[in-house]
Amino acid sequence: MNSCSKSAYAALVILAAIIVGLVGCIEQPNSFSQLPPGEWRGILKLADPSAEYAQDLGGELEKVKDYFELPFNIKVSYDDEENMKVFILNGTEEIEVESVHYGRDPATARDTVQLSFDAFDTKMDAFFEDNFIEGYWVVNYKENYKIPFIATYGQNHRFINREIDNTKDFDGKWKVTFEYDNDDAYPAIGEFSQNGNMLNGTFRTETGDYRYLSGNAYGDKLRLSVFDGSHAFLFQGTMQNDTIYGEFRSGKHYKSNWIAVRDSKFTLTNPYDYTQITESTISNLKFKNVDGVPVGLHDQDGTPKVKILNIMGTWCPNCRDEIAFLKEVKEKYKDEVQITSIAFERYKEEAKALAMLDKYAKTLDISWPLLYGGYADKTTTGETFPFLDKIYSYPTMVIADANNNIHHIHTGFDGPATSKYESYVAEFDNKMKKLIAAK
Repeated sequence: MNSCSKSAYAALVILAAIIVGLVGCIEQPNSFSQLPPGEWRGILKLADPSAEYAQDLGGELEKVKDYFELPFNIKVSYDDEENMKVFILNGTEEIEVESVHYGRDPATARDTVQLSFDAFDTKMDAFFEDNFIEGYWVVNYKENYKIPFIATYGQNHRFINREIDNTKDFDGKWKVTFEYDNDDAYPAIGEFSQNGNMLNGTFRTETGDYRYLSGNAYGDKLRLSVFDGSHAFLFQGTMQNDTIYGEFRSGKHYKSNWIAVRDSKFTLTNPYDYTQITESTISNLKFKNVDGVPVGLHDQDGTPKVKILNIMGTWCPNCRDEIAFLKEVKEKYKDEVQITSIAFERYKEEAKALAMLDKYAKTLDISWPLLYGGYADKTTTGETFPFLDKIYSYPTMVIADANNNIHHIHTGFDGPATSKYESYVAEFDNKMKKLIAAK
């Protein structure tokens, strides 16, 4: 190669290097102007563990720093470049966040995101930066109630995955006692499904279920959590000689202990036997609808129908599950049944409660009257209905015939996260068919 050729070759090498350098500095344009699509891992920080408490747990603080962290999973997707959807994931359940707002805080020039769970009157307010979200989960109907949370893009695990050999078998049905160490003990059934160190399931109680729990098993320990916009539940347990000793946390204040033993034959009180009838017929009580107009519980259009009274609250996830079920009932039986929901709310101010009911009815597309019963206190609620001995649970369902005679009262709700849901639907369907045929 002569000197001219060498010079030309050197020039080409330098030019190529410059081009490569320039190309390397170019970033691919982000076609989404909001949160990047895909999987996220969120954490609600229920408390800040102190070094003293960490020592009580038998380890250094950094070894138990996630002890008070409630993890949940998030999925972000787009219908198009601007229409962002956000889903909260718990096991097999996907909950679409009703309202999603993305913007810029003028005071800080930082990107903001707000996820509003309209039906539950809660929201997540946060800043977004570098594939990281940080903010608070805020419960509007509780004074000064907010829990810090963070979310990280590109993570899809639940709890921290600890590689431990000889992980215990938690699969199956367990007889559970919550608050076993005090006078407020109550029974439950743990239903767990385990695949390796992946664990899903729920707890069924006599007043409802704890919905879709998701988590992990490792060694002799289990960890389960659920966050659905209304409830933040964290369960932890350790197996000792076929007995699980556990702790249950709800939100940032409530904590209780539980114990469980395997028992495939254990049953709870029949939900149709729990609440008792004190009068044989439904009183024609009147409650205000979302417009403030009183509506009675008897035949609302003058035509005798089988009646379903749904005593509930908008803040209650089990109630929302029952509302979804009742929408299917209404679609199936149409004008053969009259459904009335009577809500007891966490707002003591009537105007705020009615506004919440209006939002709830529109969000869930409820086609029957949603009435305001009062403040959500079980004693007060029980006194509202003279035909019931007491209100033990939200929801409670009263079923009456076309002549307003009460036939069934169902306490609580075994929702779709439980093993009892399908049999409950079939049993309910038989009861409705008999009452409709007897009109």
